[in-house]
Amino acid sequence: MIKQDYLIRMIQEIIFLIVNALLKKKKYRWNEWTEYDGLTRQILGFPTDELLSMDTQELVDRYKGDPNEMGKIELAAMTMLKISDDMEADDLLRKSKLHQDGLELLKYVQKESNSFSIQRVQLINMLETSQA
Repeated sequence: MIKQDYLIRMIQEIIFLIVNALLKKKKYRWNEWTEYDGLTRQILGFPTDELLSMDTQELVDRYKGDPNEMGKIELAAMTMLKISDDMEADDLLRKSKLHQDGLELLKYVQKESNSFSIQRVQLINMLETSQA
């Protein structure tokens, strides 16, 4: 069992890493992502590749009542965006769906969370602009 404070710090660290990768188009070494993917899997409670087939409402419902509800939803959203960003252009339908779902979940967290994040606002704006 992961301690609450440690869990919050890990969620924040992984989200920060993914945001930087998305905003700066920075590529990380495979072993770095493997380590963070393992932590993400442990935090979310399921393999990250399951995000490819999950509905956003299903994800929101999954964490209802969890003390880290918003952090886990935001981590799932960021992971969706990272997977989408790494997907090949020939899988445009899944790439687009993951991108849209990640954006929808980020907006949900921004609206429903008790914490305001300027970084989250900037990422949402960037993602909305890239869709236009």
